[in-house]
Amino acid sequence: MFAYALVPLLILAADWKDAPIDQRHPEAFELFRCDFEEDTDLNYDLWPDQWTRRTGPGYPRYVDIEITEQEASEGKRALLMKLDGGAATVYSPPIAIRDIFSYVLEARIKTKGLKYDKAYISLTFFDDNQQPVETYYSEKFRETGDWLKIRIGPVAPENAGLELAVIGLHIGPMNEVDEDLTGEVLFDDIWFARLPKMTLETADGGYCYYNDQPIQVNCKVSGILERDPTIIFELVDVGQQNLARHESRLDAKVVARKAEKISELFGKKAYQDKDWDVGYAGDITWKPPITQNGYYEVRATMMGSSGLMHRRVMTMAVVSRDVSPEGGEFGWALPNGEKPLDFQRMFDLLLTGGVSWVKFPVWYADNDLERANNIARFAERLHKHHINMVAVIDKPPADIRSLFGEQETMLVANVFSEPLLWRPYIEPILTRLSLTVHYWQLGADNDVSFVGYRNLDEKLRQIRQEIRTSGQDIILGIPWRWMAAPPSEAKPPFDFLAYSILPPSGELEGLLPMTKDELGTYLDKSQGQTTRFATVFPLPRSKYSTEERARDLVEKMVAAKIHQVDAAFISMPFDREYGLMNEDGSPSELLLPWRTTARLISGREYLGQIQLPGKSSNHVFSRDGRTVMLVWNSRETTETLYLGDDVKIIDLWGRESTPEKEGNKQVIPVGPIPHFLIGLNDGVAKLRLAFKFDPARLESDFGRTQRIEATVKNTFPSAISGVARLVSPDVWNVNPSILRFKLTRGGEINSPYKILLRADASSGMQPVRIDFQISADQEYEFSVYREIQVGSGMMQVESTTELDEETGDLIVEATVHNLQEELISFDCLLYAAGRKQMRQRVMNFALGRATLVYRIPDGKDLVGTTMLLRLREIGGTRVFNHRVEVKD
Repeated sequence: MFAYALVPLLILAADWKDAPIDQRHPEAFELFRCDFEEDTDLNYDLWPDQWTRRTGPGYPRYVDIEITEQEASEGKRALLMKLDGGAATVYSPPIAIRDIFSYVLEARIKTKGLKYDKAYISLTFFDDNQQPVETYYSEKFRETGDWLKIRIGPVAPENAGLELAVIGLHIGPMNEVDEDLTGEVLFDDIWFARLPKMTLETADGGYCYYNDQPIQVNCKVSGILERDPTIIFELVDVGQQNLARHESRLDAKVVARKAEKISELFGKKAYQDKDWDVGYAGDITWKPPITQNGYYEVRATMMGSSGLMHRRVMTMAVVSRDVSPEGGEFGWALPNGEKPLDFQRMFDLLLTGGVSWVKFPVWYADNDLERANNIARFAERLHKHHINMVAVIDKPPADIRSLFGEQETMLVANVFSEPLLWRPYIEPILTRLSLTVHYWQLGADNDVSFVGYRNLDEKLRQIRQEIRTSGQDIILGIPWRWMAAPPSEAKPPFDFLAYSILPPSGELEGLLPMTKDELGTYLDKSQGQTTRFATVFPLPRSKYSTEERARDLVEKMVAAKIHQVDAAFISMPFDREYGLMNEDGSPSELLLPWRTTARLISGREYLGQIQLPGKSSNHVFSRDGRTVMLVWNSRETTETLYLGDDVKIIDLWGRESTPEKEGNKQVIPVGPIPHFLIGLNDGVAKLRLAFKFDPARLESDFGRTQRIEATVKNTFPSAISGVARLVSPDVWNVNPSILRFKLTRGGEINSPYKILLRADASSGMQPVRIDFQISADQEYEFSVYREIQVGSGMMQVESTTELDEETGDLIVEATVHNLQEELISFDCLLYAAGRKQMRQRVMNFALGRATLVYRIPDGKDLVGTTMLLRLREIGGTRVFNHRVEVKD
């Protein structure tokens, strides 16, 4: 039947709309329109003439579909579908087309009372053999409110030899479990038009390039009514900054009219408008002047005498020829195999993208020798380049699926319930691949049907035994839920668990990606139980900015690394909303943040965080003496310190720069978007991490000498000698302030600093600096930054000052935080130069905060000075000092 001919072979998405949704493109040439008014129903049967209804399993005839005058978006009539379980689809008459054009389809829909189902439209192109070759879908809607205009395209058909197009109007459930028994959807104002076809692609069809490769962009245009429109090329970076612009006139040639080959489809006469196949065609090339790594958009705009005719945007990534370290933790899951690319282009992308792990479905039909050979070659090439392949045994091929019972859900736990069924089909695959593929996963990441399975250990032991008869070095794993307790056996019959948050339905709407803290918590709880694979989901593109998504992705990757994941996978890399690539195989904005992070932290040891002078957050990783730092701050600031002799800044999109210097120190700009620092001196970084005070605390005992031990460890590859000078607040007396040391390789020294706090020294956390001068393989001068707690740490004070312009009073406001449960009473004394002390008393102060306000008359002369606020315990010995800086 006609309905079955519309099973889509290729699902594509247009990512650019030439006109606002409430307008129609000025260059559009209408080919077909149906508004369901009286002239579309000449026989008055409340059914649009020449339209066809889909029937068969899941599409019951008892679902009412008819033209109604109940309401319409325009005119008096619309097409109404009333739900009663199942789905409903109607198809337009075939419309004559040519592949030299692009096409746009619009419709208006209105839904009522839908809970599970969604309404949408489709556009399918047929070749001259009456076979569907490309299908495009609109966005799907459950609740529209009032009438809503939806659109597909403009879409440029990829295949040649296309003859006809058919429009589909759809309503149906989004999963195999829930469907609506009531509710309705109305369709109106169906409009289909042709536009000039404009394609934009690189000369070799690639999207990711090394920075030493030439890049040429080809723009092909056909179906235009003007011979020489202007083509404007633009190069734009990830920050939407325009980097280059080039314009040129197209020298187009007329395209001959097409000889009619078919005029009907499945008994329906093709609809043809006058001049439906007339147009000019031509092409033009441009070499974008890309000078550094990064994510780029190339935009091509076609301008004619009437203004904008068409526009296309393509994305590309430019990277360095870096060798990904062996033993990396980061990879991609490819649930659709090599699609949307071919095997060669997928391999090239994985290599260029710095991928260390790949999950790939390997269950192919017995008679599909070509696919068997392609998968085997693909696995061998990955193995040769140290990319670990995880062979996923998921749903059986279509030709044997009926042997395993259910046709729709096909859960892996059911598929593997009977070895006599699955072993004959799996054994040849295992035999062929197990020499190069060692990791095997039973089921896709969203198939957690083994969770809660009765006698799971016994079943997995049986499966393992059967599988190992065909491959001895097989490492077997199953998908698992994070919140489900793993099997408790000391020696479980599996080697890894693939943790995921993917819903079993695969439906991503409403998916809430796990945060970095949640990921870290789950990894910590599961540590030591088994090898753990985890999935990482970026934030949705439609709800967050590029910067927010990039920062979040990097944080999750770093959390996975710090909490010792064995492998972390992007579950749906070719998904514009939650992935790293677009559905057509071109890169999205997140590919390079993923690649940059994977390249710089994969296979490295996590060392910890270095305290920086500006208190920016950071993580340090090292391997074979090559040390990198990821650094960020909630606000824009700079960090000035010596990190090494050849430090470079690499932003998340791979762009490299050299920081400015002050003497031998680097000046590092830091902000909310993290970036990496490479070229750190390994010995300096590790010494900073290893240096410690014991204890890192002084009593609030002013006027008495106290000791703290400083530990210096030699983290350089040779013996060292040098000095460490403690630079402290000027109200501390340090004796000696300089420690001298000589250390063999790996040696350390513990030596005291003697410190006396003057009476006006501040309490609380106090920053200090230790200046090192070291002789090793060369002379080094650098500083280590630490904080020393003065007092118990149970009290904190924050203060602000403000000059009252009307009265001349200086207003001092101090907020005191009591961090302990114990009640405390104290006198609060404020000392200002040349003024009487001011006193307030706080009694029985419990956990919480209290605010003190002092007004100092004629306080203008105190601006620029420092006052002392002393909290003195009543009936006790504790004293807390806080220095108040009076700022202009």
